[in-house]
Amino acid sequence: MGDYNQDSIRYIAITPSGAYFATLNPTPDDARALLLQLLSTEFDLLYSLELVSELADLDETQAMGLFQQLLDRGFVALTEAPPEIRKGPLEDILPGLLKQLSDSGKALLADDQGFCLSSTGYSAEQSETLAALAADLISLQERHKRVISGDLGLAGDSWGIMNAVGQSQIGCWVIHMGHQRFCLVISDMPKLNQQAFAEILSCLARRYLEY
Repeated sequence: MGDYNQDSIRYIAITPSGAYFATLNPTPDDARALLLQLLSTEFDLLYSLELVSELADLDETQAMGLFQQLLDRGFVALTEAPPEIRKGPLEDILPGLLKQLSDSGKALLADDQGFCLSSTGYSAEQSETLAALAADLISLQERHKRVISGDLGLAGDSWGIMNAVGQSQIGCWVIHMGHQRFCLVISDMPKLNQQAFAEILSCLARRYLEY
């Protein structure tokens, strides 16, 4: 496990890139399955081979190899302190996290029915409009996913409205959480490299994933 000391205490943390990969699309694979398991846990993930093997549903040799791949790709990290587990109603947790994902503080999370789970920086009317737009984009992505991912070879379910020089004015990221789909809407410059992004997806995983 690289330079990791097996005798030291470390906790497993999901990085923003790991959370993004886990929810990028619904295509099943071992890496995505393990990351979703890690996202959805409600307890501190004290690293051990036994824990990884159990969560991955693989034997220890396979689990070790898979976890090492996630480490090498920067999808997980081993930390001295456990990551914070956000608890409580989503309507209380999400606004503060969403605000960190835009340099203008404008962001919104909606489901595939056009219901706004939370928003920050937008008026009530703007939130309603953007949530409806998000639902339409999820439907559009679903109808054309074969062409987008197959014929065009484009990974991910992201859409954007750009200005004349190609800078994002509004970006929309479709999130796959099991059979549920959500859309993250961000105005201006997105900041998906913030740990708040991983925390949002972890909150959704704990609420909506079923095992």
